[in-house]
Amino acid sequence: RTASAAARLGVLARDPHLTLLSPTDMTVTSLTPGGPHAPKRRAVEPTAASSRISAAARSRQATRLRLLESGRLLFAKQGLHGVTTHDIAHNAEVAAGTFYLHFKNKRELFREIVDSSISQLIEIIDDASAPFVQSADIDGLVHAQAKAMVGFAEQHREVIRMLFSADTDAAAVGSDVLNLLASSIAEDRRALLEAGGAPGDVDPTVLGQAFVGMWAQVLSWWSEDPSRISRDALIESLARIQLSGTHPI
Repeated sequence: RTASAAARLGVLARDPHLTLLSPTDMTVTSLTPGGPHAPKRRAVEPTAASSRISAAARSRQATRLRLLESGRLLFAKQGLHGVTTHDIAHNAEVAAGTFYLHFKNKRELFREIVDSSISQLIEIIDDASAPFVQSADIDGLVHAQAKAMVGFAEQHREVIRMLFSADTDAAAVGSDVLNLLASSIAEDRRALLEAGGAPGDVDPTVLGQAFVGMWAQVLSWWSEDPSRISRDALIESLARIQLSGTHPI
C-alpha cells in the first residue's frame, strides 16, 4: 500500500497542472466558539407576537388585581352575601363576563383575598414573636403579638370587617382563619413552655383559641371606629388581659 501510494504521489507531482501543498502550507480556520473566525450569532430580538403576549399577560394581571381590590372593598361594606359578581366587575370597571375569566365565583375571590391576608398576618406575628420565644420572654412575646395584630387591623380594616362580620356566608372562612391564628399562637406558647418561660397550667391549644377569639371581637369592634381607643392603649390592654389571665404579674 505504501509503494502504491508513493507511486500515485509521484504521478501527481509530475503533473504540471497540479500543485501539492504540505500541511504547513495550509491555512486552518479556527472554529473555536468566540474565536476570530467563529461564525457570528445573530442577536435574538423580541418578535411582535411575543410582545403582544407579554402585553396581554400584563393586562390580564392588572384586571385580576382590580377585581381583587373591588371585592375587598365591597365585601367589607356589604358582606359576602350582599355582593354579586356583577357588582364586583362593575366596581372594577370591567365587563361582567370578565369576572369569570379570573374566578369561578365570588366565594373563590373572597377566599383568595382572605388567604393572602392571613398568610401575611401569620408571617408578621411569627417574625414579631421569634426573638421573644428564643429568649423565653413571655411579656415581650405577648406585647409583640398584640402589636402585630393591632398593626395589621389598622392597615387592613376592610379585611378585618370581612372576616369577623356577622355575615353567615363568610362564617366558615372566618372560622378557618381563626383556627390558623390560634394554631400559630399555640405553637409559640408550646415553644415558650419548653424554654421554661411560661407556666404549664394552661393548655396551649385552649389558650390560642381563647386569645384569638378575644382579638377577633375586639379588633372587629375597633376597626369600625379607631377613635374609640388609641392604638397604644389597645395594645397594652390586650397584652395586660392576656398576661393577667395566664401569668400573675
